[in-house]
Amino acid sequence: MTLFDHWHPVALSRELRRRRPLKVTLAGADVVLFRDGPRLGALDNTCPHRGFPLHRGRVDAGQLVCPYHGWRWATDGRGQAPGTPTARPCARAWEAVERHGLLWIRRAGSDMPFPFVDISGHGRVTTLRRRVQAPLEVVLDNFTEVEHTPPVHAFLGYPLERMAEVECATTITDDAVTVFNRGPQRRLPAPIRGVFQIPREADFVDAWTTRFSPVHTIYDQYFLVRGSDERRGPALRIAVFYTPVGPALTDLIVLAYASSARWRRPLLEAIRFPMTRLLVRIEVGRDARLLDAMEAPPVVLKGRALGRFDKALTASRRHIARIYRGEGEATGG
Repeated sequence: MTLFDHWHPVALSRELRRRRPLKVTLAGADVVLFRDGPRLGALDNTCPHRGFPLHRGRVDAGQLVCPYHGWRWATDGRGQAPGTPTARPCARAWEAVERHGLLWIRRAGSDMPFPFVDISGHGRVTTLRRRVQAPLEVVLDNFTEVEHTPPVHAFLGYPLERMAEVECATTITDDAVTVFNRGPQRRLPAPIRGVFQIPREADFVDAWTTRFSPVHTIYDQYFLVRGSDERRGPALRIAVFYTPVGPALTDLIVLAYASSARWRRPLLEAIRFPMTRLLVRIEVGRDARLLDAMEAPPVVLKGRALGRFDKALTASRRHIARIYRGEGEATGG
């Protein structure tokens, strides 16, 4: 098994036009996507004839036409050579699907299941893709610990001077790493508290589970009245997929949803949803800029000083090696 056996989101649906192919890169492999009506085609981006990049071609009658010699390719990789009608050329095809407003690919013939994102009871807030200059493991490190949130994030999270009060519980299973954090929410501007109906003294819960086929994290974020389990305001469910582009380049694919009560408070929800969209984009952007600024980011954690919020990181490295990359059980941390 290799990482290509897992389903990966590689582009937003809106990025692929009806008549124009789209080049994407998964772990150094260039793939061209194109549409044949409702069907998706995904082929190695190099034309098997003379090596021309297929994404520079065009889509005609549901087939991808190479601009060099006019050879035509169907979504399953079968080709036609206009100058040699008896030829039966073949391009390597990938499996491709369109779900959640995203385009996904995996190696043809793989039987790895599609990742499940439970969005019941939630409305879509935004879908975004952001490329960062850091290896997959380092990007995952950033997104699966909360200690960085006080200096990096603007709104959601905990004040630095009260990080010692934050409860952090980590659960490790054979195929997942789950983290639960609860602590005092940092001070928020009054307009945000008002729109989201968050009390001045509130606890913020940031709980997530990371799975590794492919590598992705699903977050549940919500607010509690300080000292109780009474929820206030909307809850967020955010799925972040980490798609490796190259050894030190990763695409963040973010699906954000919020609990909805539009049938009860339509005017309030009409304000909340665009504001939530803005907040998600701001916070993801701050993470991305931080990762872009890291110089020669390390991939190996062994030998580094780690704190109580870092337990999930070493477990995730082992799961990436065994489940995602198929390297067997990793040793050490």
